[in-house]
Amino acid sequence: MSEVEIIRGSHSRLLASQRVVLVVSSGVSLYKSIDLARLLIRHGADVHVFMTPKASRLLSPELFTWATGNKPVVSLSGAAEHIETCAKSSIVIVAPATANTLVKMSLGIADNAALTCVLAASRARKIVVPTMNLSMWNAPQVRDALARLGEHALVVSPTVEEGKAKYPPVEEIVEYAIDATAPQDYDRLNVLVTAGPTREYIDDVKYITTASSGLTGYYFAREAKARGARVTLVTGPTGLKPPPGVHVVPVTSAVEMYEEVVKRVGDHHVFIFAAAPLDFHVEKTSGKLDSSLSQYQLTLRQSPKAAQEVKKLNPRAVVVGFKAEFGLGEEEIIAKARERLLNGGWEMALAHDVSKLGFGTSIDQYYIVTRDTVEKIGPAHKRELARAVLSKLASGGYLERFH
Repeated sequence: MSEVEIIRGSHSRLLASQRVVLVVSSGVSLYKSIDLARLLIRHGADVHVFMTPKASRLLSPELFTWATGNKPVVSLSGAAEHIETCAKSSIVIVAPATANTLVKMSLGIADNAALTCVLAASRARKIVVPTMNLSMWNAPQVRDALARLGEHALVVSPTVEEGKAKYPPVEEIVEYAIDATAPQDYDRLNVLVTAGPTREYIDDVKYITTASSGLTGYYFAREAKARGARVTLVTGPTGLKPPPGVHVVPVTSAVEMYEEVVKRVGDHHVFIFAAAPLDFHVEKTSGKLDSSLSQYQLTLRQSPKAAQEVKKLNPRAVVVGFKAEFGLGEEEIIAKARERLLNGGWEMALAHDVSKLGFGTSIDQYYIVTRDTVEKIGPAHKRELARAVLSKLASGGYLERFH
């Protein structure tokens, strides 16, 4: 087995069976495209590289042969690579895209193999990653080119710092590639997702919380948006970058999360309760607790649970709830999840044992529990699990009531 095949699909199979063409132009950050190619492969993609002539002089094409297992194309030959490879691709990523490349792409100029490939891949989803000096990024000619490209390509915003429009994190670019493969089965649906922990302050500077990272909810929100939904993300404090195009409602406490969800119950169709809010809120004191105290007693009161209220307020809503347990046996985990599902009128409960994978990991494992069935999925990447759950809702007829 080749070195490339060893890593293929090691993160997920989200890009399996996808032929991705990576077009590399001569920005100084082009070396980062090696990491991008490898990460695409780790999500299952078959990656082929086209380089502009100047890019091939700055970085040896042999490095991309090593990275992808496929020989890069710098100039076209009688093999008609732009047809054999590009026209049959599903995704084209131009990274980095210099100002020169951007303007040529926007005008349909194909004066090298890389640009010919972009034109030949007419049916592929195109993702463009601009990188350049900030003065060039703000130039009217580049702005005009970006506006033209935006009509038929997705432009990934660069990281703007130190006077430059820099290559964004490769993980972010790969998420856009995964977006491009999502089916459009949530079009015209309003989806609300909760994510992250909540904080309950015991005084004005200290709080108790859960260990939730928010990753699960953020992946569900991104996947729903990629599938055409209008998404509201009600999120506790996470430090994560919100998915593009998602309406974000930040909250701090469990009571705030409850209130923000309940006020939106009537105008949303699907609810994904992926947050891990505290079950109790604190009757706090004002100021700061005296650190010299040898002990201090807190009063905790049960917090309201929006997941148990949605069906009472909107009986047509589709509800997916989570039930996290710690160290229980499989039968007990499933039984507790089904009890919560029946009490809340949920369509689906996702039960998982946080003692095995814990919070903050990029992978998880669920028991998908309905009234009559149980299916175990994972361990798998959380975006992959989000895709599987949303696909199950769509294929199971749960969404038909809204069409």
